[in-house]
Amino acid sequence: MNPCNHLDKAAEDALIARAAQHDAAASRMLYNYYQGLLAKESHQRYLAAAGLRDEAYGIASLAFAEAIAAYDATRGVHFAAFLQRRVKMALYTAFCRLRRYLKRTSHPDQDCTADGSLWDLLPDSAPIPEANLCRRQQLRQAIHCLTAKEKAVLRLIYLYGLPQTTIAARLHVTHQAISKLHRRSLQKMRQLL
Repeated sequence: MNPCNHLDKAAEDALIARAAQHDAAASRMLYNYYQGLLAKESHQRYLAAAGLRDEAYGIASLAFAEAIAAYDATRGVHFAAFLQRRVKMALYTAFCRLRRYLKRTSHPDQDCTADGSLWDLLPDSAPIPEANLCRRQQLRQAIHCLTAKEKAVLRLIYLYGLPQTTIAARLHVTHQAISKLHRRSLQKMRQLL
């Protein structure tokens, strides 16, 4: 039987304070007690669907350690509720980061946008990995020849997926200027490739 099952809030708060002071025994007791909560939260369907099943328990365990350090017993909140909130937020943040990464990362196999993608500039004949590496090197060299403003616009369009109107507002220029700069930089790259 777990000794934490019989602790009242004051005794549990004292145990958490000891764990926050890096007491290994107190940390182990708390971890054993809340292991079920960590497992439950890390087995949510949305995490498995996103491919975070293997990493979810580790993320939850890190959130547990952070919750011990950040817990303030004077606020009157029970540690279980505080921990559950911290674990859920850590897992959801990891899920959102993965989605943002996949959304803005350029993949040659993805469908291209209405404007096309940078990978469309390269010819389709590359049957071996060495040729792919060579094509990427050519693309890097072509990007290197662009001006700083052209690189910035391409980065905002293709890496961050921002619409041209948003980019225009951020750079304090007109939408037409961004469109023209985008077209001109793609033409420059086509000529270099």
